[in-house]
Amino acid sequence: MKSDVISTSEDKITAAAIEGSATKWIPRDATLIVVRSGILARTVPVCIAGRDLTINQDLKALIPDKSLDPRYLFLFLKSREPELLESVTSSATVHRISTVTLESLEITLPALDEQKRIVAVLDQAFAALDRARANADANVADAKQFMESYVERQLAKSMGAVVTLQELLDTGAIVSHLDGNHGSEYPRKDEFVTEGVPYISANCIDGNEIDFDRAKYLTPERAARIRKGIARDRDVLFAHNATVGPVVLLRTDYEAVILSTSLTYYRCESTKIVPEFLVYEMRGAGFRRQYEAVMKQATRSQVPITAQRKFVHTIPSVAIQRELAEKCSEVEKFSSELARKYAAQLDDLAALRQSLLQKAFAGELS
Repeated sequence: MKSDVISTSEDKITAAAIEGSATKWIPRDATLIVVRSGILARTVPVCIAGRDLTINQDLKALIPDKSLDPRYLFLFLKSREPELLESVTSSATVHRISTVTLESLEITLPALDEQKRIVAVLDQAFAALDRARANADANVADAKQFMESYVERQLAKSMGAVVTLQELLDTGAIVSHLDGNHGSEYPRKDEFVTEGVPYISANCIDGNEIDFDRAKYLTPERAARIRKGIARDRDVLFAHNATVGPVVLLRTDYEAVILSTSLTYYRCESTKIVPEFLVYEMRGAGFRRQYEAVMKQATRSQVPITAQRKFVHTIPSVAIQRELAEKCSEVEKFSSELARKYAAQLDDLAALRQSLLQKAFAGELS
């Protein structure tokens, strides 16, 4: 359910399986809508069947007759997404849209020619919006790449030593480098509490900082049983598992912050490596290329701690590190502002799309 038209699927069944079960053939051009899934907490997927197919119990199929244009029905349901989201009910395990809710939706049903005219107008408008969205998406990516390439250019001019992380550990420039792989001491779900010692994952990274509102917490007694992966203020954190790439400087008043399996900390000897500098160095294109090369060789998105210790870092003098950190901070503010600007454009485009849909089915589309 990730595109407007579904013509294939990962899972398939035989014709005998259909005949021997309650599953029914759904004809091409039927509109499919998700009615039972956790995804209903944030969106209501709708699509058109691009071929005859079958569906499971998480979907409903609406099959139009000749008086109803299939794409008109599809766009109508898309226009009602806000209303459908409000109707979603949830239990401990599942979110649902009831059949009664679907059946109670009132649809404006003009003549078939007028339906096709409305679809054509919307398709033309959406094609323009898609082009604008693609441009905004590209601009967001360009803003990020600008920052990465700036860091790389500055490092190249710094005449810094190119050394592996293991060498930095051996010389004491990095005093500790550990991840949150807790083994048998990994906390159970029922051991987390509402306040105490924070337990953070890559999901807690919000932009360039840690959002502790997203953290889980352990009691001090339970936290005391964990022996590694314990970060503290001004450690550099690298997301290395599942979500790979984000690098942040941990700023916190907590004496200890426990890392999950998705994070690694780099603890600097600040007289040799300035943490603020290392953050930017690891956000550069050179560091990214190294962890991407590791990920290409693996079957999942993960950069093990052993691989990280083989990565090379460019480390200039401490004075140049401080200067670069200040320059990168200014450039980052500029690129972040660009990214926010383009993200706002994406939000505006999404709002415009929904507005066009609502006007179309309220008879206001010229």
